[in-house]
Amino acid sequence: MKQITVLPYSKVIQIALRSMRYRLVKTFLVTCCIALALAFLTYILCTNGMSAHLADRASEALQQRLAREGLLNQMRSANQQSQTSWMLGIALLISFVGILNAMLISVSERFREIGTMKCLGGLDSFIVKLYLVESLFQGMVGTLMGMLLGLILGYLDGLGRFGADAWVLIPPWELVRLLATTFGIGVALTVAGALYPAWRAAKMEPVDAMRSEV
Repeated sequence: MKQITVLPYSKVIQIALRSMRYRLVKTFLVTCCIALALAFLTYILCTNGMSAHLADRASEALQQRLAREGLLNQMRSANQQSQTSWMLGIALLISFVGILNAMLISVSERFREIGTMKCLGGLDSFIVKLYLVESLFQGMVGTLMGMLLGLILGYLDGLGRFGADAWVLIPPWELVRLLATTFGIGVALTVAGALYPAWRAAKMEPVDAMRSEV
């Protein structure tokens, strides 16, 4: 009877890291796609958070200046709140599409590699775990990069609009919640984006996987 060996997760992680190192350029490009998508989402959340706390955290001088320019009432209007909701929805949609597209291409272009692994005896579960571990690492790094870039852009925009008050407009606890939410969304979308193509590739016959063209 043929013996089946199931590799431990530590070995799967080791193989995944080695594969990412060999494919460093493509891994970097996929990670950058994830980072850009999450940077836009973080930027929108950051700027919206600043606008939402103008009334209770902005200095008197800033509120008077915005009132003279007619911007304070505009930011509090129902129309502005509706635009904010639309911007958040668009940011989420762009992040979702960008990340899923990046992960789909990342896994699909490696069908031949998957076929080779299956010819060498790789189990379907091993292949799925391998690509999910890779996507998890890419998602974590890409999300952290995107969050940092989005925060920098958000605060630069805030400094231009609100001056030094931009540093205190978002309460620390809300900033932590914002970043935690963004991190969770980024990692979840990255893993979810790799799940279907990895499962589909793992179920392919070795000869079909090796014939695949992307």
